Parts: sequence; C-alpha cells; structure tokens
Amino acid sequence: MEEFDVYLFDFDGTLVDSHDSLKEIFKRAYKAVGVDVDDNYILRLMRVQLQQGYRELNAPEDEDSINLFACEIIRLLDDEEITKLVKNYDDVKQALFILHSMGKKLGIVTSNNQKHVRDVLRHLGIDENYFSVIVGNTETKKHKPNPDPILKALELLNISSDGVCYVGDGLDDMECAVNSGVYPILLDRLDEYGDSNHIVIKTLEELY
Repeated sequence: MEEFDVYLFDFDGTLVDSHDSLKEIFKRAYKAVGVDVDDNYILRLMRVQLQQGYRELNAPEDEDSINLFACEIIRLLDDEEITKLVKNYDDVKQALFILHSMGKKLGIVTSNNQKHVRDVLRHLGIDENYFSVIVGNTETKKHKPNPDPILKALELLNISSDGVCYVGDGLDDMECAVNSGVYPILLDRLDEYGDSNHIVIKTLEELY
C-alpha cells in the first residue's frame, strides 16, 4: 500500500460501526412521517444522502413532513441512548495510533454532524486529538459525492491534494475523493465491491 502524508476518513461504517444506531434513527424518523423501513434497506440509507433516501422511500414531500423528519434526525443524533449503540471496529484504534505515531495527519470527512461525531469518539474512547480536522454536514452546503467536503478539509489543513487519501466504505466516498483530486481507497469490510476499479482494502491494517 502506498504511503500518504494525510489520511482522511469517512466516519460511519469506516471508523465506527454505527449500523445499529442508524437503524434506530432511520426507523424512528421515518415512522414519524408514516413510513416503515425494512431492515434490509438500512445499509442503503447509510450510503446515500438523506434527501435521496427520502425520495427512494416515497416519503411525504409536504413541508411539514420534511421538517418533522429533519428535526427527528437531529434530535435522535443527540440522544445518548442512540450514541451508546455505536460500536468499535477491532482495527480502528490501533490503525489510528500507528498512523498518528508515524507523523501522519488524520482527518474525518463525514455526512454526519460534528457534535455527534465527537460524542461517539468520546463514547468509544477514540482520542479526538488524533484528528487535525473534522468536516461534518454543516461545514459545506454541498455534500458527498460533491467534492466540497474534502476540499473544505484541505482548506482547513492549508494543503493541496498531493499526498492525501480518502478512506471510505461507499461508492459516494470514492466519487467524492476522485472529484476532489485525492487518492480514493475503498474499505470493503462486507465484501460488497469485488468488481470495483478502486484500490480495495478489507481492514485499516492494510494502510500501514
């Protein structure tokens, strides 16, 4: 594996196992607007923008329903019991420790919000000081696969895209990386992307 100066990471599904927490969030938020979500569709919702998932499920598009849904998502992300459902992956703490010890700059670029990210990091005992930058869904108007979130991270780090990679578990992550000029690395924990044209890793240990 090529060595980089800066390692940017997606959050959900990459650094933290948030499947159970997002399952609760989506089920409750969609139920508030009268939509039942099948468990098998949760992973899909984790991989696309909220607006896209909302449209795919044919959720009501009146202003009151959309506002209710958005408020429920925000409220549930702040729920302490929801945060406790997020779990560690076995490879993450060691990978972050080693990369940080090697003098690499680390960052998080996510479609989640910064507060929830920091709450989860504290809950899981992951040192927030590892990360030189955290870009969430309020730092840019456009979101993945648009390049703006990664470009914002580069701006805050005051660096170019040279020597930077982005590690994520979804194709939107890869598109965002390509669009922003950084090196895309697809983390395929669930063996979903055997035919991918991107560099694919099964564990973060492969980064070092």
